[in-house]
Amino acid sequence: MNFKKMLFFGSFMIIGHCIFAQTADEIINKYFESTGGRDAWSKITTMKSTVLVKTQGMELPAVILSKPMKQKVEITFQGLSIVQPAFDGETGWQTNFMTMKAEKMEAEDNAISKAEFGDFPDPFLKYNEKGYKAELQGSETVEGTDCFKIKLTKKPVMIDGKEEENASIYFFDKENFVPIMVRNVVKKGPAKGKSSETVMSDYQEVNGLMMPFTMDQKFEGTTQASIAIKTIELNVAIDDSVFKFPEGN
Repeated sequence: MNFKKMLFFGSFMIIGHCIFAQTADEIINKYFESTGGRDAWSKITTMKSTVLVKTQGMELPAVILSKPMKQKVEITFQGLSIVQPAFDGETGWQTNFMTMKAEKMEAEDNAISKAEFGDFPDPFLKYNEKGYKAELQGSETVEGTDCFKIKLTKKPVMIDGKEEENASIYFFDKENFVPIMVRNVVKKGPAKGKSSETVMSDYQEVNGLMMPFTMDQKFEGTTQASIAIKTIELNVAIDDSVFKFPEGN
């Protein structure tokens, strides 16, 4: 092959790569385009979801309330209300199953919750402004679907007194550009270092936005709980008092 042919062939390969290559930013932009648009997502101020949690042979109704920096998951079990968990913007808490009393989170867990709930309504919405890093790590088949694999790295968190990476792996369906699974590594406790996955499906329209209505929680690939979302209400009135730790309980 002479020099001119080599130059032409090399240029063709570079052009072809540019045409077919995707960047993390492009995939994330297409995600928002396919689910209703960044503007519509940015106008979400509150979210109320009624769900049915299926785990260990039980079906537990629950309500999830969310606002920027605030969230509360309230489960009904044998007529009792169990909070797992809640965060009021500064303090995280949950119901102790043994005493049925509200208990505040430990300091490190509280800091992790504060970072997590600050991403409402979507961690990718303003990820650049928050200093997060999105990195395309190729492709992977998940749940029988060919996906783009994107690692989202947030600000480090403190675990057992040491600073550790805070990252999640998102798998975006190559056809519809919606996430169908999020993979995390357990950061604390006996299961530290193990894989935890949330599988999302049954996307439906809510006020012009596409959202998953089924989520399966998996641990090391084994389903631990399935969440069937019955209703999602956006921008409804939610008083901040419902998130507060019940003092004197």
